[in-house]
Amino acid sequence: MACSQELRRIAIPEDKDPQSGVTYRVPALLYILTDTLLAFTEKHSSARDEDAEYLVLRRGRKTGTSVKWGPREPLTSAVLPAHRTMNPCPVYEQKSQTVFLFFICVRQRTTEKRQILTGRNAARLCYVCSGDAGRTPGAGTDLMEQVIGEDLKDWATFAVGPGHGGQLRSGRLGIPAFGSRSLLLPAAALLDPAPVLGLL
Repeated sequence: MACSQELRRIAIPEDKDPQSGVTYRVPALLYILTDTLLAFTEKHSSARDEDAEYLVLRRGRKTGTSVKWGPREPLTSAVLPAHRTMNPCPVYEQKSQTVFLFFICVRQRTTEKRQILTGRNAARLCYVCSGDAGRTPGAGTDLMEQVIGEDLKDWATFAVGPGHGGQLRSGRLGIPAFGSRSLLLPAAALLDPAPVLGLL
């Protein structure tokens, strides 16, 4: 109870610049080590989903009951060409002390509504990882074929998070995810729900 009360007092950096329209939103917060917070947000050129650009990291240092936030750092390795990066979903693997950041990359100018109506998924499941508390994330990796495979043709859209994942007692990483089957499939195919939790 005390921990949740303390976290409610922490302001997650999410804001909008009224002059330019640039918006930082869909925050995901990860608490690692003893005093470090990593806040991930999407940078948008406007408030619309299809205007997402890339992910931004702000590192916070907890002192007492407050947090001192550092500057925004663009995550330039968390991208795919001709795609927008969305839905940050970080998780901390304790044994190796590795921060994994899962996210989706969606083909530019393709809305979620269009994906659902056409039955054509435009999202890719990707991740980057860092062994130094998020300071130097590695190259982005597209996991879509490896995780979803041949079933991808039946999906209208896919997303992870947003929010954060967790590590299970077994050591596996749990990543919240959502998938929508194509509305163009026969009715019987729609009865098989998409997975809501992927385990790596």
